[in-house]
Amino acid sequence: MADVVRRTVGLQAQTWRGAAYAVRARSTATTWSDVSLAQEADRSVIRGWFMRGTLQLVATEHAGPLLALLAPKLIKDSRRRYAELGLTGDLPDRAADVIESHLLANGPATRAQLGAVLVSAGLIKEPTGQAVYASIRHTGLLGRLCYGPGHDADETWVAVRDWLGRPLELSGELDELARLYLTAYGPATAQDFATWSGLPVPVARTAIKAVATTQYSVEGQDLAAVDDLAGREDVRLLGEFDPYLLGYKDRHWALADEHRKHIHPGGGMLRPAIVEGGRVIGTWKHSDHELELFDPRQVDGLTAEVEDLARFRG
Repeated sequence: MADVVRRTVGLQAQTWRGAAYAVRARSTATTWSDVSLAQEADRSVIRGWFMRGTLQLVATEHAGPLLALLAPKLIKDSRRRYAELGLTGDLPDRAADVIESHLLANGPATRAQLGAVLVSAGLIKEPTGQAVYASIRHTGLLGRLCYGPGHDADETWVAVRDWLGRPLELSGELDELARLYLTAYGPATAQDFATWSGLPVPVARTAIKAVATTQYSVEGQDLAAVDDLAGREDVRLLGEFDPYLLGYKDRHWALADEHRKHIHPGGGMLRPAIVEGGRVIGTWKHSDHELELFDPRQVDGLTAEVEDLARFRG
């Protein structure tokens, strides 16, 4: 299971369900339980804040390098929001110290518990506001906290040093990150890499240029790659927030503009998608597996994919 996450350099994880179904779409025998075990028991994957400052499920060995390369800018860009929440000056770092100390002493904690700890320490006034989440996220960006047991409504956080038995090594090479990105998402542009990672475009462009081994020109746009991989023609059901549609600046080749509103309804949402040969041909619902094809027709392999959803959940 962890190899799927490793090869994609991370899977979007705003919801645990979204991350789990992203694993299913890229494997054949993995189950929902396998994904949970990889995070909670094997701890070969970590859920935390990485690319673009959003929640991701990443391979444990990638966590330190990703934070080393991405977190400084994310923290800098968050300072204004911190101030709006009353987390001025060194308060975010002091909150991180308090949170990590509590987790090391007491084990996994919920948001409510950590809010009470921060109020008790005199760092915030209210235990339920956005300042609590901002403090938790800041601690995660410092590499000192990640998600622990439980998912979504039952989620908890843990101290990384306790959870992994060691601190993360916060060092990484930008060229290596660019190589991993192109291996997982290429052919792609430097703008795509910047959009996916959150890095400035000039920095992304330099790194892509350094590692690309192959160049393509499609509709007048230059695309870089490190491997010439064959495309796939089969049908896959992608969950919400799937990185196949979030790993690039522009996905009009995969999702036609006239169908975009069906997948991107607004409010930052990204609905589950039906993909055939790399093109989005419809959407579906997690609740009852109802399918909505943009162009109703017989699609080979679609029935088998729906049946595989049941196998995955067990």
